[in-house]
Amino acid sequence: MKLLNLFAVSLLSLTLLIACGSATPVEGVELLSCKDFDQKTQGTSPVQLIDIRTAEEVATGTIGAAVNIDFFGENFKDEMSKLDVEQPLFIFCASGRRSGKASTICKELGFKAIYDLDGGYTAWSQYKK
Repeated sequence: MKLLNLFAVSLLSLTLLIACGSATPVEGVELLSCKDFDQKTQGTSPVQLIDIRTAEEVATGTIGAAVNIDFFGENFKDEMSKLDVEQPLFIFCASGRRSGKASTICKELGFKAIYDLDGGYTAWSQYKK
């Protein structure tokens, strides 16, 4: 019985670790550190900076002049398809999980250059302290 309980606790811990971890790299998407994300979004070329968190999350703060397109919104894919696929796309969420999933959708929509913030806004908040 103790062995079964230990196994159950271990399995639960592993599940939580996987669910809360950073983004899994998506082929064709560049995962950037906070420093690199900051430098690339400050360049002279026009960029599309998209915060895919919920409105409640965005209310606590965001990065620069990011546009909010909620990943959980019913029109997420439609809203993303209105953006210019030729312009670099910089995307972030809270921790990097949603932006990894969103990056896959953006690849399917034909975006040429997608940059995902490693660790999301949580990492960014620590970086900017």
